[in-house]
Amino acid sequence: HDHEGKGHLGANDNASGIAGLLAVAQAVRQGEPPKRTIVFATFGGEELGMLGSYHLAAHAPEALPNAKVVQFINLDMIGRNWPDTIVAIGREHSDLGKTLEAVNAQHPELGMAAIDDRWPEENFYGRSDHYNFAKNGVPILFFFNGVHADYHQVSDSPDKIDADKESRILQLLFYLGQAVANNPQRPQWNPDSYAKIVQPPKPAS
Repeated sequence: HDHEGKGHLGANDNASGIAGLLAVAQAVRQGEPPKRTIVFATFGGEELGMLGSYHLAAHAPEALPNAKVVQFINLDMIGRNWPDTIVAIGREHSDLGKTLEAVNAQHPELGMAAIDDRWPEENFYGRSDHYNFAKNGVPILFFFNGVHADYHQVSDSPDKIDADKESRILQLLFYLGQAVANNPQRPQWNPDSYAKIVQPPKPAS
């Protein structure tokens, strides 16, 4: 569901994100409905050019009216590496970063530090499904554990997933989603980031 046809085993990249999405979706369904609708989407063809997310983003005016899409949270590889840390790429580009900090401070029991992008030179911001929404003007957060020796290998197996770490990340993301969905104010871009990232719409042909 991420790397079709590439020959990876894919437990962390990205079965960890798909399983996490399903778990959060179940929690949202069982709880009090938030004021904003929360849409859960999984995408095929990420490593073939982010094809699935490109399609949804391109058709968002019909499928998900783009003026109403207020944020995009991406889970891509969240089950490995440091047990108490997850990288939140993109947090500096909008006030979603401050919302994340506030939510995390409200839940110290999770013991999960959400930190800045440690590898800006790798341009992970532009390499996963959130980017197709970011360039259309939707503020994003991309949760990512970084690469490891099993990245893109058949050795990326389920026994290496840190289930406790992932469960705490998912609880944090549930609280984050609720905070944004129940906030009457939309997340706001950093103006400098907006100017650099958001691409102007193409003129009609």
